[in-house]
Amino acid sequence: MSDITVRKIRFSFEDLPIDLDVPDAQLPKLLGTLGLSMTMPYLEPYLIRTMKVALKRIEDEALAEDVRRFSQQEGHHYRNHANLNARIRDHFGGPVAAELQAIEAALEDDYQRFTRGKSLRFNVAYAEGFEAMTCAFALASAEHDGFEEIPGGEIWSWHMAEEIEHRTVAFDVYDHLVGSYAYRVAVGTWSQWHYLSYIRRFARCMQQALGRPLPRAPLDPAARTALRNYLRTWSPRYNPRDLPIPEGVSELLARYTEMARAS
Repeated sequence: MSDITVRKIRFSFEDLPIDLDVPDAQLPKLLGTLGLSMTMPYLEPYLIRTMKVALKRIEDEALAEDVRRFSQQEGHHYRNHANLNARIRDHFGGPVAAELQAIEAALEDDYQRFTRGKSLRFNVAYAEGFEAMTCAFALASAEHDGFEEIPGGEIWSWHMAEEIEHRTVAFDVYDHLVGSYAYRVAVGTWSQWHYLSYIRRFARCMQQALGRPLPRAPLDPAARTALRNYLRTWSPRYNPRDLPIPEGVSELLARYTEMARAS
């Protein structure tokens, strides 16, 4: 029996205010988080496609069920983010929206190319690198300040909690099908660079539209925790199931389970 729960939740963004009038020191985190949302309708379908191919070679039924549930969770995530992203583009409008869409198209082209032309070994390593990084940051956010001030409302805490819940899946698939530590670190690090470069492009586009600088702020406690978590993923002994889970995550997951049942 899998410990991963599939929660079908649809958040409403039609009347969501996109408030970017924050102090300069908060702007990098805000725009980075919105940039992260812009990637989701392309990154997560790529992960789903990768896991669909991986399922054909997975011989462990418990892992296979985890993969199916992981993919369903990711499907619900990216559909909500697509609606949030439409609201973000509407907020900026005109040429800025078109520039954001051009970056989206380039990212989608990359992921389609990876699916068509890269090996399953590469794609599961990319997936594991992405999941290791995002889990590190989700754990730090759960431990510290969360996403309360980010436009998008509860989509962030819901998504964060489910990232923590399914944190072992990409790692287990990689370990089951590939297992090489050196390859995991090499491709995982490249995948993180590739992914973060797109977040930076989205954030820069929005920042230029606002006409505001992006100052280099010192690392706050949450960012320092995230960095420590991330550096641990490079260890040969790294296994996400050994990570301590902050208080409150299980309560969050239970609340979203009830929300899904009521919807």
